[in-house]
Amino acid sequence: MVIIINGSVGVGKTSVSWELMEKFEKAIMLDGDYIGAIHPFDIYDEERIEYLYRTIEFLVKFHMCNGYEHFIINYVFETPDSLRQLVDKFVALNCLVKTFYLTCSDSEQKERIMKRSTDQKEWELKRYLELNQILAAANQSGDIGIEVKTIGKEVSEVAEEIWNMVIETKVEQ
Repeated sequence: MVIIINGSVGVGKTSVSWELMEKFEKAIMLDGDYIGAIHPFDIYDEERIEYLYRTIEFLVKFHMCNGYEHFIINYVFETPDSLRQLVDKFVALNCLVKTFYLTCSDSEQKERIMKRSTDQKEWELKRYLELNQILAAANQSGDIGIEVKTIGKEVSEVAEEIWNMVIETKVEQ
């Protein structure tokens, strides 16, 4: 099973991914921002994005060959097509894929970003507002994941909510 966590900067993708990983007996968490950290970096470079997706696919295949069956991947997928590009790679590997889109209030998101220890705070504070608009529009035009609201919730609560949806899907299959 592959669980993909989508959402804006500061919404909780990485924290929720770590928490979800612990719910499986054996799983791998792959953070797209870290796997795709290259220099020079251009957000909208299609070659970079495809390279990232191929790298994630390669890592999943490698881990599958070594006995892992469950993966949690987090990244920002700004369009349904972008998400579909990665999902299709896992469908070709006969993986069950569930996608989730985390949302939060602007004020709570800003507060979370302000608490981070990063030298990119100013950029992240601008980027999250931009991404919130992009993702809200994308959510109206297609599938960018099942919306899960993180407003006022602990990481464990969000992970439990997603876990319950995943378990329901496994039972239905």
